Amino acid sequence: MYLLMSYPAGITLEAVILAKGRNRMRIVVAGLPDTVELKRSGEAWLAEGQPVEFEFLMAAGAESAAAPASARACETRTAAG
Repeated sequence: MYLLMSYPAGITLEAVILAKGRNRMRIVVAGLPDTVELKRSGEAWLAEGQPVEFEFLMAAGAESAAAPASARACETRTAAG
């Protein structure tokens, strides 16, 4: 999964999640040679002791899992009639 990670100083980095647990997350950040481990501390996530915020991004292809509108219309007509 793709994410944007922001530090309080305003720096935003692009990253990909490699593994996620309840209190730890391992990510690979664009431009860095090593992976980064995020640790949860209460409600906050920390990267090397610094608090970070992140946003997950969903690929446009994820919408393809939903049934097409025409299929839902057929199901509605069948159920109603």
